[in-house]
Amino acid sequence: MPKISVIMPTYKVEKYFRQCIESVINQTLTDIEIIPVDDGSPDNCGAIMDEYAAKDPRIKPIHQPNGGYGKAVNAGIEAATGEYIGIVETDDFIEPDMYEKLYNQAKKFDVDVCKCDFSFYLGNNRFKKHKKYASVAQEGEVFTLKTNPRIFEYHVSIWSSIYRREYLNKNNIRVIETKSASYQDMPFAAMVFAKGATITVLHEALINYRAEEGMNSSTIRTDGRLKQMPVMCMEAVKIFKENNCWEEVKPVAYRQFYNCSVGMFFQTDKQYQKAHFNELIKLFADFDESCIPMFKRKELKVINMIRKNDFIHIFRYSNRLRVYSFFRKYRQKIVSVRWNKEEHRIQLFGHNLSIFNRTGMVNAK
Repeated sequence: MPKISVIMPTYKVEKYFRQCIESVINQTLTDIEIIPVDDGSPDNCGAIMDEYAAKDPRIKPIHQPNGGYGKAVNAGIEAATGEYIGIVETDDFIEPDMYEKLYNQAKKFDVDVCKCDFSFYLGNNRFKKHKKYASVAQEGEVFTLKTNPRIFEYHVSIWSSIYRREYLNKNNIRVIETKSASYQDMPFAAMVFAKGATITVLHEALINYRAEEGMNSSTIRTDGRLKQMPVMCMEAVKIFKENNCWEEVKPVAYRQFYNCSVGMFFQTDKQYQKAHFNELIKLFADFDESCIPMFKRKELKVINMIRKNDFIHIFRYSNRLRVYSFFRKYRQKIVSVRWNKEEHRIQLFGHNLSIFNRTGMVNAK
């Protein structure tokens, strides 16, 4: 039995696929099973994974008609034989020791889930660390959703964890298989935590989540499918209620729901915003005073608009945000400054001046 089965749902990512699969192949933990799932990808992803499989017997490709993210991940879970399961989205790439560190930590504390932090990869060797799970729990602390609901407060990032395969199968935990939906990882994470998983965290950022400008991902989509995000959040609410943990998790869950579903409302095309808004009304039906401390005053005003079915004012507010975002991006094309622990960068008219990042000094361009 391999220590970890790495599932790689793959669709239209030919540009990034080689970097991703090589980051998995070259893990310091070599006792792994690699399961790339070609979900009917119309590009050369299927051929590329077969090419790598011919060289490495650990790679076991699956080819299937396009069925969506959930169906691809579930096919990988069904085929997996490892003690733990990891998921890597194939436009991302992982650090060489990611799975060794996650596996050692999971075994040391005998947990169902071990989760690390991650970095947003912004392109051109630029990274922005997420750095959230260090505030959730200490390294080595073992907890559950009920004892520490804050595990659900931040980005669900189901790809920054490993899961005991026996735990997933025993509780029949799978990804929802709605082909056109976005954010199917939300109810998956809810199921994992709500069923009583024992959890521990690593404070290191070990996976690089690609967030380059112009990528065609759910984080920047502007079409009507974004309204599926509040729908997936409502699926998570249903799961929490069925497992008698909704009241404990409700405040942090609404913090999470606001970040994704309301944030995406402001990015949705105007012609689809009313349909998205109607789903938000349903989602925030359970919002109450216990949730208020999780939000800033400006955010509470937005929530009040939703709860009062005040589409006119939230639509106007959305337009103001679009104008602000446009001018902010325009200004950044002229001058952009990033100055933090990981990166010192000044960019003027698209040219980098003195730059320091987490790997040291980078020459100006």
